[in-house]
Amino acid sequence: MAIYTTLFLAQPEELLGGFPGWKPPLPAPVRREFRNPFTKEFVTINTREPEWPETVPAIADRQFRAVSIQGRHEDYLEGRLTPFVRERSHWATKGLTEFELEPLLRAVGVDTRLESPIYAPPSGAVIKEFPEDFTAKLTEMAQADVAKRWAADMSTPEHTHSVTGRQLSDGWTSDQASQILAPIVSLAREAVVGQRMYLLIE
Repeated sequence: MAIYTTLFLAQPEELLGGFPGWKPPLPAPVRREFRNPFTKEFVTINTREPEWPETVPAIADRQFRAVSIQGRHEDYLEGRLTPFVRERSHWATKGLTEFELEPLLRAVGVDTRLESPIYAPPSGAVIKEFPEDFTAKLTEMAQADVAKRWAADMSTPEHTHSVTGRQLSDGWTSDQASQILAPIVSLAREAVVGQRMYLLIE
């Protein structure tokens, strides 16, 4: 199943209006048990995700299907976006998740936690908020240095090996990291006072 990723800029107070039906986090974490849709095992976590009515179908109950893309892939990615995201500075791509972005945050020297500023009804969609100082620090740094550090982190066993120790990839080169970093830096440079960068994963 494809993971669609969009990085976008917005004022924090705009999010709830831009994503109807989503909810803010609970004031404090609560312990909650849920069934992992992949392993089918029950897991207990601490979360600030709000409760949802039982009428909202769970991810495990949803039907997924393959989509045949006609035309340019970039046009398809843009066409999937909501008007709220499309009207803001953004970059739509695929396959970029917290797993790849936390090492980027480390390379920039900011907090590596990506918090959830709002929660979607059970659907698999997630929004994460970058640290407040991320865009400013990223644009001040030499892009080649950030790419080199990011690639080095993405080439460690944590990112190249399975949990059983089997090597799955050789990691990233600095050139590969630079290609991904360039549109993120361009987006960060468009940020105005008060805007934060957000990660939408669907």
